[in-house]
Amino acid sequence: MIRLAILEETARALRNELLRDDSVEQGAFCLLRRGKGHEGVRLLVTETLSPPLDAWEYQESDMLRPSARWISAAISQAINARAGLLFVHSHPNPNHPLGLSLVDIKSFHSLAETIAPILEGAFAAAVVHPEGWAGVVWSDREIVEIDRIVSVGRTLTFLSPTPETVQSALDDRQRDALGVVHDRVRALTVGLVGAGGLGSLVAEQLVRMGVLEVVTVDHDFIDTDSNVRRVFGARISDLRGKSTKVNVLFRHLTDIGLDVRIRSIQCDVRREAAFRHLLDADVVISATDTHGSRAIINELASTYLLPVVDVGVRVSAKLKNRLAGLLAEIRVLTPTTPCLWCRKTINADTIRTENLPVQERERLQREGYVVGSVGSPTPSVAALTVLGSGLATSALLALLSEEGEVVPSCYWVDGFLGDSGLSALDHPQSDCRCRQQVGLGDSAAPSFMP
Repeated sequence: MIRLAILEETARALRNELLRDDSVEQGAFCLLRRGKGHEGVRLLVTETLSPPLDAWEYQESDMLRPSARWISAAISQAINARAGLLFVHSHPNPNHPLGLSLVDIKSFHSLAETIAPILEGAFAAAVVHPEGWAGVVWSDREIVEIDRIVSVGRTLTFLSPTPETVQSALDDRQRDALGVVHDRVRALTVGLVGAGGLGSLVAEQLVRMGVLEVVTVDHDFIDTDSNVRRVFGARISDLRGKSTKVNVLFRHLTDIGLDVRIRSIQCDVRREAAFRHLLDADVVISATDTHGSRAIINELASTYLLPVVDVGVRVSAKLKNRLAGLLAEIRVLTPTTPCLWCRKTINADTIRTENLPVQERERLQREGYVVGSVGSPTPSVAALTVLGSGLATSALLALLSEEGEVVPSCYWVDGFLGDSGLSALDHPQSDCRCRQQVGLGDSAAPSFMP
């Protein structure tokens, strides 16, 4: 699938500018970057280029042609930025069908043959219509339709029409509950990192809500007795056979019998091969418990304009192992919300310790150079993972809803004490690395494990 993701403020400004006058077509060039997924590609737009006074050779009610000077200037800026170009223009007449006209396609083909070989990035075109967006991209000397166009801010907004879903009695009560959000859920590909006690519960909820596809990434095995109690779908026989968590989850989800595609990736997300599968998703849910994997997933939100719901759970105890709290925390990561580095949720020293060979890490712990139980299993209980997984999928629904704009991006709930709270940090830290790489895609790819 080819996705075009536009920073929400850029998409809003484009729409307002291009549809401000319904008597003539309007247009703009945007810098275009990309991230290569395992099966598809993610095209990224964060900024438009200012047009010169003589930007248009023709500008009429049903025709728009950029001038040679404007095209040359746009190409120069794209080359300097080591980016591609998106030409976007309006079809302001609501009586015209949504999509590029035959004249648009012919003009794009002519431009692409000249412009595409010059650019380091992709060359694409899009149309803004009162009823939505549509677009194409030049690929291997052919015009290929862009499958999905979205804007990403505090929420994920579908700019291109949502595919119609087949009416089914399976969906009756959910459709009544969610309204238009139901159709967005049914069209969604969700990446899920972690197939353990927390992730397996998230995966089952995604399947029962009817998402289009779940891409599950986990490198671990059912290799300890406690896995059987916590991982939904696990059996004692899986422990004896040391089954992989993704295979156990695949079997469990498939047995449900619903029409959801399951892609199981047995690989560490810190490796590029696994990471590329996540770029095929519309949203990613992080149910992992290591700082290193979270740091990689964190890059998706800002660098690739790919929303992430990060969920963490923690059992609190007093002396003599007396239970004192069952804490679940949700952090919604988008280009406009604080990242995990901003929130100090992840720590560079902990990441370095996690990456040490096991024997060296244990030696340093004995010698007092490493404090805490880095790399050791943390206490957990099914009641807490159920709470965390429910909050994560609820946060996903908020991401797809217009009302999600007012939902806090970070909050916690204590299932034991009944307490809850919000994070005081509302905006990204201006000096954080996440602010320097918004929408850069593969030109600012994270550091993967060798």
